[in-house]
Formats: sequence, structure tokens, C-alpha cells
Amino acid sequence: MSMESARAFIVRLMSDEEFRGKLAKVTAAAEIDTLIAEYNFNEEELAKIVGEFMGHKLADGELEKLIGEAFEDQNASAESVGIITAWLKAKK
Repeated sequence: MSMESARAFIVRLMSDEEFRGKLAKVTAAAEIDTLIAEYNFNEEELAKIVGEFMGHKLADGELEKLIGEAFEDQNASAESVGIITAWLKAKK
């Protein structure tokens, strides 16, 4: 697992609308694994990097809220956001 990998993932997520769009349409965790195969991080590492970008340590549940917000502009279904959130929790 890698902090640098988590940072690279967040930068791509913020800057690559097509990538965000693909993630917003996932229907299974296996699709996420395929889309982000080049990245290797866990939930804790991702939360730490997101906190650095936000300028504060994330509170409990804040990462999940931010995941939903990140995909609002992609019209992601609640199911897709749930799949992404569950996938991330499994990466402990």
C-alpha cells in the first residue's frame, strides 16, 4: 500500500473527468479493481491524503460523504457510490 499511490489516484480523480465517469458507473467491485489496477492504497492511506487536500484530518464518516460528493457531477447512482464505499472499506 502506498501514500504516493493514493495521492496519484486522488489527483487523477480530480483532474480526469472520463476516469471519474467510469468509476461513477461501476456495478461491481471487480470493475473498480480493473479501473484502478495501477494504484495500490488502503482506506486509511486514502483518508490521510484526502485530509491533506482538505486541510484537516477527516472525521469519522467524512470520507464516505466526500465519495458521494465527488461523483455528484457524474450522476452516479446511490448503488454505484455504495459499491465504491464498500470496496474501499474492504481495502483495510
